[in-house]
Amino acid sequence: MGDYRGLGFDPVPGDPGAVAAAAERCRHRVEVPAPPAGWTGAAAEAFTARLAEVRDELETAQRTVSAAADTLDDWAGTVLANQRRAEELDRRARELRRAIDDADNAVVLASFRGGPEHVAASARLDELRRELDGVLASARDLEADHRSAARRVAERLRRLVTGGVEAAGRVPSREDLFGGVVRALTDYSALGSELAGVLVAAPRTAGAPAGGAAAFASALGER
Repeated sequence: MGDYRGLGFDPVPGDPGAVAAAAERCRHRVEVPAPPAGWTGAAAEAFTARLAEVRDELETAQRTVSAAADTLDDWAGTVLANQRRAEELDRRARELRRAIDDADNAVVLASFRGGPEHVAASARLDELRRELDGVLASARDLEADHRSAARRVAERLRRLVTGGVEAAGRVPSREDLFGGVVRALTDYSALGSELAGVLVAAPRTAGAPAGGAAAFASALGER
């Protein structure tokens, strides 16, 4: 949570650096192996055919997870921009709170003298309070926009990771032939499952997801 003492709340929770790191993790690629040297005949033909199927599954998984990485990168940029706006609002809120304290003291002092001076001091205090209310309203609007954008990102990621996880599940598990592919797709599947688990969780749960899930949870305001 950011230190928004002027606003009194964090309107844009998230860690854009952690989200960008999760996006980078999604960009890992793996090459489909070539048929073993010296293979001929029906066995080689069957292997080549199965290899083509694996390549299709791998490409599907890589496309979907790469698209998820692009989505996470975009979201990291959105979080960063929103946090900069929140910092501007917070700075103004702090300035106004200090000015309100000074104006409140001025009203107390002017009350002993009465007349136009007291009226002017009271009017100034009211003006500052209205301005602070406006800043806080802008922060609440920013929070609403931030969470609405987060929900849209969450829905897009739900759709994307489903394809990657399903593709990973259709690859044969023979370690001697497909070990690198299986391990890569297992990683894709794990990342997709982590993200999906975070995205379907209720807001502000007590659980603490790890890795890429934690990064995205932080960006969505899970805490």
